[in-house]
Amino acid sequence: MTLFLTSCASDSSSTATSNILVSTVPFKPSKATVANETSSYTGQTALRFTLEKGVAGTSNYESITFKINFPLVSSSAPNGVYDFGIGVIGEMLFASGDYTKNNAHFSMAGYTVKVTALGGKRYKLEFQNIQALSIVNQEEVIISGSYEGDFVTE
Repeated sequence: MTLFLTSCASDSSSTATSNILVSTVPFKPSKATVANETSSYTGQTALRFTLEKGVAGTSNYESITFKINFPLVSSSAPNGVYDFGIGVIGEMLFASGDYTKNNAHFSMAGYTVKVTALGGKRYKLEFQNIQALSIVNQEEVIISGSYEGDFVTE
């Protein structure tokens, strides 16, 4: 007798590893997406990464979303270390993003994320003590750790 097992999943959690911390609290996304974006800078293109858990609009919802900009002519793109701070165009790779928990929104304001394309739809994201600030709540969170997995294309 032969047994066949098949599994279908609508998210990438089964093939992912995450050790992301948001101010020392583990963040284990259940969905990872990547989308092509319009760059903020001439001569560049962009990608938007989103890591989510919970259901949008509910108290258990949490997400990390960021956009990276990189030169159209780069042979290593999108691989690189992207800075959320102030820098010089043409000398640095830039990122912008947000962290959301429940109804609180935090803007990523400092430090870096390292993006590594691993082939196909698989990426590794390494968050290097990113400061995320909420102007409304006057709060700060620090995002650190890494996520590696297959991303769904939007």
